[in-house]
Amino acid sequence: MRRRYRAVLLWLCGVILAAGSVLAQSTPRAGYDIDYLGPPLADPVMQYSKETYVLFGCAYCHGLDLTPRGEAADLRSSVLVGGDRNANVIGPLLRAGIPQTAKLSPMPQFSDLSDQQIGAIARWIHYARQRARHKELSESSGASGDPAAGRVYFAKACASCHATDRDLAAIGSKHDQAALRAQILEPRSLAGQPSYRLDRLRDARISDGRDEHRILLENYSPQNVANLVAFLLSVR
Repeated sequence: MRRRYRAVLLWLCGVILAAGSVLAQSTPRAGYDIDYLGPPLADPVMQYSKETYVLFGCAYCHGLDLTPRGEAADLRSSVLVGGDRNANVIGPLLRAGIPQTAKLSPMPQFSDLSDQQIGAIARWIHYARQRARHKELSESSGASGDPAAGRVYFAKACASCHATDRDLAAIGSKHDQAALRAQILEPRSLAGQPSYRLDRLRDARISDGRDEHRILLENYSPQNVANLVAFLLSVR
């Protein structure tokens, strides 16, 4: 009985969160600065992350969409940020601050931030990087790919989850270059907002797959994508 009550309670929480996210997306709350914060997001967790990033002044120097101002570091192309996992790099940098250099302005210490706040800031930075990289890579489709280099990259970054003789069998004869590029950047099976349904909350395969693909997305170069497309086109 207690287990059933807990399941019903979790389901109700999911319905409330989902309804709240839809409402927030269509009707910004009173005092919400849509010109500065942009439209509210459907995902309430990501919306909280965006507002936390702005609240502590990160957007003032680095830009809401990570377009930097002045001498602030460009977080969109930072290799350091690209190696961050669960704020393990961003967190210590926020707490310690960064001294001024010949090329960059100093970043103050944020030593009083909670782990939750640091996690939220890191979450928004990664999300903004991913959207910026998706736009960039979608618009730069002119690079010529090398199938051999794509095979090496696939073995390193993709083969732990995908096999060309199983789920990707003859993929090169089923899809054209544009379709493969779109799937590499944002697989349809992993697209969309997180679900709060109980069965989806327990499905780590989907959430883990989405996380891995998003990490790849924010670190792809145009040549990486071109090489992967060339390799997959050769799988027949």
